[in-house]
Amino acid sequence: MEREVNEEKRNKFIEYAGKRVNNVLHDIQILEPMARSNSYDFTKQDIEEMFSAMEETLKEAKEEFYKKFEEKQKATKKIFSFGSTPVSVETVEEIEEVEPSEE
Repeated sequence: MEREVNEEKRNKFIEYAGKRVNNVLHDIQILEPMARSNSYDFTKQDIEEMFSAMEETLKEAKEEFYKKFEEKQKATKKIFSFGSTPVSVETVEEIEEVEPSEE
């Protein structure tokens, strides 16, 4: 079962991530004409270094997103409660709110 998404935080993510991805795409697109221009000279090694750096940075960013996503998935656990479905899934934060504090 997937966890609930905070719509306010998701909307903020969509707004900012959309702008940032568009900036990255723009920067890649303005790099491309350099390949067709007679104003520049480059080697195969230059190409490999440029694209390896970009690919490695993209890979690291993607891994961070998946790492955070997996952490959020692990933060859910099954709990039992009387008078409800046999087992429900709640986030750790919700469970902590439900459990009475020790006196």
